Amino acid sequence: MSTFKTAFARLVRRLALPAAALMLAGAAHAAFPDRPITIIVPFNAGTTPDILSRMLAEQVGRDIGQSVVVMNRVGASGIIGTQALINSPADGYTIAYANVATLAINQALYKKLPYDADKQLAPVALAGYVQNVLVVRPELGVKSVQELIALAKKKPGSLSVGSGGNGTTGHLSAEMFKSMSGTFMTHIPYKGGLEADLALIRGEIDVLFENITTIAPYIQSGKVIPLGVTGTKRDPTLPNMPTMAESGLKGYNAVAWTGYVAPAGVDPHTLDFLNKAFNNALNNPQLKARLAGMAFEVTAGPRSALFDLAHKERPMWADVVKRSGAAVD
Repeated sequence: MSTFKTAFARLVRRLALPAAALMLAGAAHAAFPDRPITIIVPFNAGTTPDILSRMLAEQVGRDIGQSVVVMNRVGASGIIGTQALINSPADGYTIAYANVATLAINQALYKKLPYDADKQLAPVALAGYVQNVLVVRPELGVKSVQELIALAKKKPGSLSVGSGGNGTTGHLSAEMFKSMSGTFMTHIPYKGGLEADLALIRGEIDVLFENITTIAPYIQSGKVIPLGVTGTKRDPTLPNMPTMAESGLKGYNAVAWTGYVAPAGVDPHTLDFLNKAFNNALNNPQLKARLAGMAFEVTAGPRSALFDLAHKERPMWADVVKRSGAAVD
């Protein structure tokens, strides 16, 4: 073989190696997922996070041709489930539901939060949000936000406001309300939103800020009276219900936004695949209609949107936590 031919052959072999490596890498990415994916939900079964995740798991699984299963790991405002995710392999086969609590509120609520969301988690998708609605027991006799404010000011401390626990959006929505309206109501935390709902129905508490999704059946049955929603615009499921801002509390905004995260270190191609899969599911017309019926507004977008929102809202929630005096050791 001539010197030229020998040199040419060596060059071809050199070029072939990276080409082969790229083909293998592409095949590896294309193979994901080749086994079931698990979504950790750090909240109770039957709650909005659980219902949403199971609906998405079904649609995503159908779209990608692979099983997606939901596993509840409950406790400590989502911390237990989040830590379980962080301790799982960074391969994309385990992801977790994340929300305003795990990504924004807990940073201010806990003096020693056992995880660093920015360093130990990677965003997968921003799913959307559910507004809270201010509801009261019918016997209280108030029909508007301003009537509630007037009653609370007339009898300082005599009214009780429940929540699904310290630091939940229900609790902090109430604290924001009290601060902006200049009222005082006694906070009574329960072990979960469902317990708080039942406490209001039984007349054990007077006031509650709760996800529209879970409290809607009790509104429809007349067991609780809605006064206003907590977002910046009216909710389509309660079109006649004014916002807090429309009711005199200018600038009031507190919604329970949600998304999904993976452990830090997952391959970006895998994260992009998951982001696309979740966005496709969220924008599926049938699923989107079902979510709208649950008062869930879809805000699908790039992976970065989830952490961008968390960073934007952390100062606001930190201020609410500070003013409320809420803290968990």
